[in-house]
Amino acid sequence: MENSNKTALELLEQLRTEKAELDTLIRGLEKRLGVVSDGADPENPSSSTPKVTVSLDNIPVGFFHNLSQTAAAEKLLRMNEGHPLTTNEIHEAFRKSGMDVSGKNAITILYNSLSRSAKFERVAGKAWGMAEWYPEGRKKKEQSESAANE
Repeated sequence: MENSNKTALELLEQLRTEKAELDTLIRGLEKRLGVVSDGADPENPSSSTPKVTVSLDNIPVGFFHNLSQTAAAEKLLRMNEGHPLTTNEIHEAFRKSGMDVSGKNAITILYNSLSRSAKFERVAGKAWGMAEWYPEGRKKKEQSESAANE
């Protein structure tokens, strides 16, 4: 029995060493990609997996590859959960990623795409968030639409 405890302790120490090495590699890769890990509690390693947010200043090229504008906006907003973004900020993130958003009406087209999708909610008349973040706003909108249809 004592021998199995010794083996378990050796394994535990080996895993802790590997974890420290992996944490160092992860931080280096995040720095290189301009990605910020948010929500991790270094004192409590068993806490939930940290959320990864991408800095709007460091969007990697190809980040939205093969996505529609609404799918790309959803990806961007989910990566920055809880932080609504303006149409211009979303457009700039698209541009930095290499998406072709160079048309003279690109911002208007993006705005219209987001406003037509039920997935997005206009916040304080300035920014966009995911509709699921604002369930009360969606209820009010549905109630006013049903009242108008009666």
